Amino acid sequence: MRDHGLLVNTATGLYGWGAQLEAVYEGLTRALSAEAEDARPVVLRFPPILPRAVFEKSEYVASFPQLFGAIHAFQGDECAHEILERAVAEGEDWSDRTRLTDFVLAPAVCYSVYPLYGGTVLDGGKTVDASGFCFRHEPSTEPGRLVSFRLREFVTIGSPADAAAWFGTWYERAPAFLRRLGLDVRVEAASDPFFGTTGQVMAENQREEGMKAEVVVPIGDHPVAVASINCHRDHFGRIFDIRSADGEPAHSACVGFGLERLAFALVAAHGPDTVRWPDEVRALLW
Repeated sequence: MRDHGLLVNTATGLYGWGAQLEAVYEGLTRALSAEAEDARPVVLRFPPILPRAVFEKSEYVASFPQLFGAIHAFQGDECAHEILERAVAEGEDWSDRTRLTDFVLAPAVCYSVYPLYGGTVLDGGKTVDASGFCFRHEPSTEPGRLVSFRLREFVTIGSPADAAAWFGTWYERAPAFLRRLGLDVRVEAASDPFFGTTGQVMAENQREEGMKAEVVVPIGDHPVAVASINCHRDHFGRIFDIRSADGEPAHSACVGFGLERLAFALVAAHGPDTVRWPDEVRALLW
């Protein structure tokens, strides 16, 4: 992809991209919209930033402290500015010259969705089509493992039956969609990268209880998860005080598609020239 001008490296796990790859992202966006339109979701698009208060309430730091990124900014006077400028110019550590702001980088798009329904009782379920840039601090040369990426999520919030049905539907639907793109697909039981020894136990429980599945396709010789289907049970309903019609904490489930990983997989499968891609794939995207 670099050789053909589709990608340019800016840092480990961070890329710029050319017009041809942007057209693939746009095609995937349209195809995914069409795939989910029968659910008549509320369509929302979010910036790559969360309010720190939402992040702290989400309990993300309890499970994934190794992945999140906080936003710091300079908030000093002229004297402090001189010290900061000198430290930057001389290549010294200047991190203590900035302060934590009221914002963090969004680790997933759905974290912007749940607060919108906080403190409410849902009369029936809610389904949201959400998209935005996300950040996870795991720089890597592994294909598709990026520190900044676009995530498309379809989220449902409602009764336990609503969440279970959503998980089951997309367990079948997500791999079927990717097969129509000409990709070699398999679905695997999975777990989130919980931190520490306790996290290992949580990951094993998540896998055993079938609360997460990943749709894996090859990017070259590397199997990569390009989509995940997740059942959160009442985790977010409890945290954000979202209740279903019976007054109990609402359950939620989501399916997420990584647009960069999908685009990379398509190039790996069909070649760097999109004009030469199979007609059925081009028809689905464009």
